[in-house]
Amino acid sequence: VLITMAFLTPLFAYLPKFVLGAIVVSSVISLVAYDEAIHLWHVKRSDCMLWILAFLGTLFLGILTGLALAVGVSLIIVIYESARPQVSLVWRIKGTNTYRIVKQAPNGEWIK
Repeated sequence: VLITMAFLTPLFAYLPKFVLGAIVVSSVISLVAYDEAIHLWHVKRSDCMLWILAFLGTLFLGILTGLALAVGVSLIIVIYESARPQVSLVWRIKGTNTYRIVKQAPNGEWIK
């Protein structure tokens, strides 16, 4: 890479910009973590959508605008999720002081 940059840089000046863009995209495509997006889709879809938004925002709008958009949407998601907490019904496991979610422990007892 250094030899190419040192000696062949003047030849790149005559290439059209879309060719240079294709070279950059083909070298950067291996850096994109597709497995992470698939994992996020299975774990939490809002995080996956945020990941895709950040990727596409920086790709089409520029680095600063794309990241600002992703941070803004992330803050909106955090505020929305904190305003709607997840509530689970729990009961005590018989003979212990341990509490479990009703769906996880079918042998629990209600507290009166």
